[in-house]
Amino acid sequence: MHDTPSSGSTSRRLSFDTAATWSLTITTVLAIIIAIPLASVPFFATKTFVLAIGAIVTLVLFIVARLMRGNLSLPHLPLLGALWLVPIAYLLSTLFSGTNLATAFFGVGFSSDTFGLVLIFAVLATLATLILQAKKSQLVFLSGLALAFGIVLVVQVVFLLIGIFAPSVVSPTSNLIGSFVDLGSFVGLGAALGLLTLRFLPVRGVKRALLVVGVLLSLAVLALVNSVIAWALLSIVAFALFVEAIMHVNRNRAAADGESRPLVLPLVTLAVGFLFILGSATLGTALVQSAGTSVIDARPSWQSTFAVGSHTYAVSPLFGAGPGSFGEEWLKHRDRSINDTLFWSVDFTSGIGQIPTSFVTTGVIGALAWLAFFALLLYFGVRSLLMRLPSDPWARFVSVSSFIGALYVLTLAVLALPGPVTYAVGFLLIGLFIASLSTSEDRTLVFSQNPRVGFVIVFLFTLLVLASLGAAYVLVERYTADLAYGQATAAIQRGDLDGAERAVSRAITLAPSDHAYRAGTVVSLARMNQIANDTTLTPKTAQEQFQTVLSNAIAAGAAATAIGPNDYQNWAALGNVYGSLVPLKVSGAYENARDAYARAIALAPTNPVLPFIMAQIEQSNGNTEGAEAYLEDAVTLKRDYTQAILALARLKIEAGKTEEALQAAEAAAYWAPNDPGVLFQAGLLRFAAGDTLGAIEALSRAVQLNPQYANAHFFLGVMYSLTGDYERALAEVRVVAGFSEQNAVEVAADIAALEGGRNPFPTSRLAAFGIPYAPLDEPTRTEIAPAP
Repeated sequence: MHDTPSSGSTSRRLSFDTAATWSLTITTVLAIIIAIPLASVPFFATKTFVLAIGAIVTLVLFIVARLMRGNLSLPHLPLLGALWLVPIAYLLSTLFSGTNLATAFFGVGFSSDTFGLVLIFAVLATLATLILQAKKSQLVFLSGLALAFGIVLVVQVVFLLIGIFAPSVVSPTSNLIGSFVDLGSFVGLGAALGLLTLRFLPVRGVKRALLVVGVLLSLAVLALVNSVIAWALLSIVAFALFVEAIMHVNRNRAAADGESRPLVLPLVTLAVGFLFILGSATLGTALVQSAGTSVIDARPSWQSTFAVGSHTYAVSPLFGAGPGSFGEEWLKHRDRSINDTLFWSVDFTSGIGQIPTSFVTTGVIGALAWLAFFALLLYFGVRSLLMRLPSDPWARFVSVSSFIGALYVLTLAVLALPGPVTYAVGFLLIGLFIASLSTSEDRTLVFSQNPRVGFVIVFLFTLLVLASLGAAYVLVERYTADLAYGQATAAIQRGDLDGAERAVSRAITLAPSDHAYRAGTVVSLARMNQIANDTTLTPKTAQEQFQTVLSNAIAAGAAATAIGPNDYQNWAALGNVYGSLVPLKVSGAYENARDAYARAIALAPTNPVLPFIMAQIEQSNGNTEGAEAYLEDAVTLKRDYTQAILALARLKIEAGKTEEALQAAEAAAYWAPNDPGVLFQAGLLRFAAGDTLGAIEALSRAVQLNPQYANAHFFLGVMYSLTGDYERALAEVRVVAGFSEQNAVEVAADIAALEGGRNPFPTSRLAAFGIPYAPLDEPTRTEIAPAP
C-alpha cells in the first residue's frame, strides 16, 4: 500500500527541486562571469571546473528530489537520445583509437575536444531538460542567464573605456569570456536572445529599456570585435524577426494578447550587421585599430582541416585519431607552406571549427553522431516552429528562443571555435528546447509504487550519486594540479626555482601529466646551470648536486615521453636534457639527444626549429658537416628562418666557403630587412667575406632602425676606421660612449686614437672581438665587447 507523503516531506521535496534549479542557474552565471586575474590561475580550466562541479552538485540535488518524490518525468527521448550519441562516440573513440586516455578525457586544462568536456556538456543539457520543465524554473534560469549577459556587457564597457584611455592598466580586449573573438560570439548570442525576448514577451517599462540598451551595447561590442561570423548569425536572426513582424504588421493580435512586435530594433540590427559584414575589411578594421581592439583569429583553413582529416581517416577511419589529438595530427600532416606565414610556430590544437575538429578526432562514428543529432534537432525544431508552436506566450518564447539560441551556438561550432562558456550555454539551450517539447502525453514513471522498478531506479540513482562523487574528487585533483602547474610556470618566469620545484612536485603528485613533467625538465636544467655557476660549492659537492639534478631531469623527460609519446614537445624536452650534456662530453649524451630529437622530428616533420636545435647539438659534438646539413634542412622548411641562415653562414665561413656564406648573409638580410639584429649579423658576415662597404651599409641600416643599438654603432665605427674615414668612426664611437659610464671607459682609448688620426682596430683586435662569430640574438643594450 502506497503512503501519501506528508506535508513536511512535500516541503522538503519542493526545496530540493528548487535547489536543483538554483544550482543549475548559479553554475551557469558563475561560469560566465568568473575571472581570477592571476597568471597562475588557468582561465578556461577554471570556468570548465565550475561547470563540472556545478553539474555534479545539480545532479545530486535532482536525484535526491526524485528519490523523495518517487517518480521521474521522462523527457523527449528521441532528441535527448540523439544528443547522447555524441559523448558515446567520444567514449568509443577514447577506448579504441589508441590515444592516451588522460589526453582523451581531460586534454590540457579541460580542453574542448575531449570526452570529459563533451560529457559535462551532455550532462548539463540533460539536467536542463529534466529540471527546466516548469515555467517557474525556466524563469529563474533565463533570468540568471540575462543577468550574466548584462554583467558581461557592463564589465566589457568598463574594460573598453579604461583600455582606450589607459591601456597600461587594462587591455581593451580584456573580457570575462575568453578570447576577444569568443566574446563577440557570446554577446551576439545575447543580442539574438534579447531580440527574441522583445518579440515574444510583453516586456514593458524598465525591463524593456534594459533589453533595448543591452542589444545596442551588444552591437557596439560586436563592432569592436569585427567578427564576420558573429555578425552574420545575428543578422540572420534579425532578418527572420523583421520578416515575421512585417507579415503580422496588419494584424491586431498584439493588442489582444499583449505581445509586442517591434520593427525598429530588428531593422537596426540587420542594417548595422549588413554594414559591418560588407565593410569588415574597411570600416571594421579602421574601428578596431582606432580602439586598440584588433586581434587575430588564427585557425587552420577548411582546406587544411580537411587535409589533416583525410590523412587521419586513411589510418583510422572508424574511430579517428582520438579526442584531443588534432594537434598531433596537425603537426604530422600540415603543409610546409604554413612556415611562410606568421603562424609557422603555432601548434594548432583545433581545426577550422569545433565540430569539424571532432570529425577528425572521433572518426566516422563521431561524424555520424553529430549529423544524426543535427538532423533530429532541425526536424523537431522546424516542426515546432511551423506546426506545433505553443499558444501560450511564455511557452512560445521558450521554445523559439531556446531553439534559435542552440542553433546559433551549434552553427558557430561548425564555423569557429567557441570557448567553453559559449559552448556550455549552447548545450543548456538545447536542454531547454528539449524540455519545451514536453507535453501531457509524456510518460511519468512512478517507481515508488512498483517495488521491482523502484529497486532498480534507486539502485541506479545511488550508483550515479557515487559516480558523481568520484568524478568530483578526480576533477578537484585535476584542477588543483592545473593550478600547481600554473604556479610552476609563473615561478620559472620569475626565476624562483625552489618555488617552481615545489609546484611541479604538487602537480605531478595530484595528477601526473606530460606538461608537468616537461616543466620539471625546465626547472632541472635551470638548476644545473645554477650549480655549474655557483663558485661557493666545492667540486665534490657541486658534482653530487649536479648528478642528482641531472637524474631528476632525465627521469622527468622520460616520464613525459611515456605519458605523451605522440607529443613532439616531450621528446624535445628529453632531447634538451641530453643536449645540455653534449658540450661536457658525457658518455651517451649525444646519442640519446640525437635519438630523442629524431622522434620529435618524426612527429613534427615540418617544424624548422627542431633541425635547428639538432644543428647546435651536432656542432657541440664537433660534427660541423652534420650541423650544416641540419641547418640546410631548417632553411628548406622555412626559407626566411634568419636565425638558421646566419648560423649556416657562420659555419660556411669556418669551412672556408666565403662565397656561400655571403649568399646566406644576403638571404637573411633579404627576408628580414627591418630587423636590426639580422642586419648586424649580416654586416659582420659581409665584412668577413671582404665586403667592408656592404658591412657599412648593413650596420648603418641597423643603427637607423635602432639608435640605441650600441654594438651596431661600435662595429660601424670599426668599419669606418678600417676604410680610413676616422671622422665618421669617431662619431659612432662617441655615440657608444654616451650610452653609459662603463662604455665611456671602454672606448676612451679608441676615441683618443681616432682623434689622433690613428686606426685603433688592428686585425688582432678584430679577432679578439670574435668577428664574425658574434651571438645570433644580439639584444638592445649599452654594453660592448671589452677591449683586449
